[in-house]
Amino acid sequence: MQIDPAALSRTDSASTTIPSSKSTAPSAPATQKSTKALISVPRLDLEPIYTELKAAIGDNWAEYKEAITLFLLGQLNQSEISARVDHIICADQKTEHLHNNFICAIIGNLTRDLPDHGVASWVSANDKPSVVSKPTSGDAAEQRLKTEVMQLPPRDRRRVKAIPERDPDETVPSELEEYHLAKQIKLPSQVPASAGGLNKTNWELEIRKRYAQPLASETGEFPDAESIHARMIPICYEESIVSGAGFPCAEFMAIATETFVKEVLSVVFSRTRSNGPSGTINGMMMRKYRQQLEREELAFTRGEIVKDAATGLLPVEAKEASIRKPLGIRDLRLALELGGGLLSHMPLIVDQIMGGYLEDELEIDKQDRVDEAAETTNGTTRLNTLTDEMEIDDVESDWEGGTLAERNQLGALLDDCLSMAA
Repeated sequence: MQIDPAALSRTDSASTTIPSSKSTAPSAPATQKSTKALISVPRLDLEPIYTELKAAIGDNWAEYKEAITLFLLGQLNQSEISARVDHIICADQKTEHLHNNFICAIIGNLTRDLPDHGVASWVSANDKPSVVSKPTSGDAAEQRLKTEVMQLPPRDRRRVKAIPERDPDETVPSELEEYHLAKQIKLPSQVPASAGGLNKTNWELEIRKRYAQPLASETGEFPDAESIHARMIPICYEESIVSGAGFPCAEFMAIATETFVKEVLSVVFSRTRSNGPSGTINGMMMRKYRQQLEREELAFTRGEIVKDAATGLLPVEAKEASIRKPLGIRDLRLALELGGGLLSHMPLIVDQIMGGYLEDELEIDKQDRVDEAAETTNGTTRLNTLTDEMEIDDVESDWEGGTLAERNQLGALLDDCLSMAA
């Protein structure tokens, strides 16, 4: 039996297939509509709103413009912008209405056509930005670089041209290698005699003058600007600075050195001294000294006592200054132990202070060694005069520097250790 396939299909399915076939027909125009260009939406005209709002605000326009700019850039929130502009725009209902229209127009223009490049023609000159960034093309940057290079002296241009280009296959040097190469001293290029002999400086002779200058620690005098300048010139030649250093630079260095030494001394005195003169910064005072100082200050104001003509100190201050010991290594070591920051950038000096000898410590140590050697010599002479063999046996021992009692004590300690292990 043969079955007709058309008889098996439902009437509703047939009816549904007809409109579906009809609906697929207009699919081509839909794709054509999607390919159409977007409709251009013109921008809102801000000129009348801007002009009226600026005239209504008046003298507060600069403050208002700055606050609105920061708000639109996202640097101010709603409460901050309200605190800055409410007293300007809320004074008049018309000003507030113009402000709302201005902000809404700015936000509305974000979804419209792009504005023209540059600042609008109706913006006043005071509101225009002072510097407008311009895109720099490669040719303009190249031309600017060429102009800067041509302004260099001929020697510098030759040096720039002599720099070899780095091979891309070559390994890049590390930071330590670059730092080491940068620290290498190179003498300035000498001008040949055929060029006129403009540069006849003997660099090695000038550099040797640095080591001929005496140090301040050797002369015992504080360095002045002249001595500093005499040392700076050879250092400049050694570091390939042809022009050297001017005398004002040496004067500045002398002032900086004096200020640094005064700061260090003030910190040391404040940490190690007490009962200083009145007006001393961070000075510690004993109660008895403070009471006596207050009494003498009151007496001085009444005219009962006078200050020392030479030092300008009260009697109690002069007495305390006469018995105060001079500054020494102990004070420097104590100041460093109390707190850092004093000479933290000079580790060599700090190590020398912390590990050096104190005042008269070296002489006392030498004297103790001399006395000990003399006592040892006298003891040996006395032992040679004795005839008792037992006393001589007691002195001789295989433990250098130890007596019989100390040897017995060590033997007892070792026995205790062995008994514990057993």
